[in-house]
Amino acid sequence: MKALWLLILPFLVFSQTVKLNKEVEQKLGIKLYTVRATQVKQQLRLPSVVGEYSNLVAQVFPPVSGIVKKLFVKEGDKVKKGSPLALVYSPHIADLQAQIRMSEVKLKTAKETLSREEMLYKEEVIPYARYYSAKIEYERAKGEYQALLTSLRSFGDVVGDALLIKSPISGYVVEQKVFLGSGVDPSKEMFKIHSHEKLWVYAYALPEDALKVRKGMRGYTIWQNYKAEGTVDYVSHEVDQNTKRVLIRLLVNNVKDLFKPGLMTETVIQTGSTWGVWIPLQAVQRVKDKDVVFVRIDGGFEIRTIRKLMQDGNNVLVEGLKDGEKIATSGLIFLKSQAENE
Repeated sequence: MKALWLLILPFLVFSQTVKLNKEVEQKLGIKLYTVRATQVKQQLRLPSVVGEYSNLVAQVFPPVSGIVKKLFVKEGDKVKKGSPLALVYSPHIADLQAQIRMSEVKLKTAKETLSREEMLYKEEVIPYARYYSAKIEYERAKGEYQALLTSLRSFGDVVGDALLIKSPISGYVVEQKVFLGSGVDPSKEMFKIHSHEKLWVYAYALPEDALKVRKGMRGYTIWQNYKAEGTVDYVSHEVDQNTKRVLIRLLVNNVKDLFKPGLMTETVIQTGSTWGVWIPLQAVQRVKDKDVVFVRIDGGFEIRTIRKLMQDGNNVLVEGLKDGEKIATSGLIFLKSQAENE
């Protein structure tokens, strides 16, 4: 080692450069990395929590009063849009059904009367007024019957004297508020169903970081290496007095149904892009409270002060280097010692 230092000393100049010939450079084990400028995405990483997307939350109420006669699902079940949830016996439905049966008989009688009167009128047995009166009675009976049918159909799928309650969306039954024999009415919620195809993610940013975020920016939320991509759809105009942070909301696509409401995640928002230089973190050395790298020049290395912008694993985004320059990434102990002696 002493012989190596004696070999190095003649080539060393204590200035903003460390001069070395290639033979000494090889003995020090110095390796070089070629700087390449690339388009760098500017990202904002924020703590976040997953929540329900209100447009995909359905509260199920019965359109009539009645009693739960049968249940087809329970809390926690996954359902498809249109799947049966419950069968509700309704006195109102039963009454309508009875009225429809009576109206049907009345309509049949009126139709038979009209057919007979029409035949008698054509044979000139009865006057037109009598035939016209039968026609009016038939039209009235027909109108009443159709009105009753329309009223019945307005409640949905009717099975006998009961109403079949169906799911309005696909999703999960997260709340079941009725049981067999429960009394229900239009003001009483029976089920709550959540679809997790889309979710809201609530991220929390420092005020200065929130200024970089705009509605419509792309981003994603990540948990256990799983990612759900989405778009910023709301940026709060207030700073929470407890957390001193600004709420940012993303609407994300929960493609594989991996994310659940209440899950703590990390959210990354793409705030723009710029040209930058990524270099190996090991190339950056701390000298006299400054971050420096050693740039290859003719006959040695220049001690170059740089500014670190962002770190991602073992790579760091920096300012202060040019495309095509070569920097030292190993054998740095000697170069750093000389820089500290400057």
